[in-house]
Amino acid sequence: MTTSHGHRATASLLAVTLAGTLALTACGSSGGSGSSDNGTVAPVTVVVDALDGNKFDKAQYDATAGKVDIDYVSKSSIRHTLLVRRADGTLVDPKLNLSPGKTEQGTYDLAAGTYTLFCDVPGHTNMKATLVVK
Repeated sequence: MTTSHGHRATASLLAVTLAGTLALTACGSSGGSGSSDNGTVAPVTVVVDALDGNKFDKAQYDATAGKVDIDYVSKSSIRHTLLVRRADGTLVDPKLNLSPGKTEQGTYDLAAGTYTLFCDVPGHTNMKATLVVK
């Protein structure tokens, strides 16, 4: 009978140890910060819709500094591009080329600041928006 009682005590100790380990793991995680399992920060995703009438769906988009994914979604029947321009006028690669009905994605390493998103297809000069990165 001592053996049965010993197994119950060992099982109880194991359960308490496991619960404590899980609690410490949960407290030590950086959940909600966008971190991936290997400690790197997952990119923030900004969705930009290209609409008929040569316009974007918003005048301003917001992101967090670091890696930013831009999903460029065609809701238009014609071709568009998307370029990201810093306040000093320099462009940030990549340039996205969007076919009707398609989605393109680009990843940008952006510092805090204000950027301009625009389409450089001739005649699409009103396709401009602001990207505020904090």
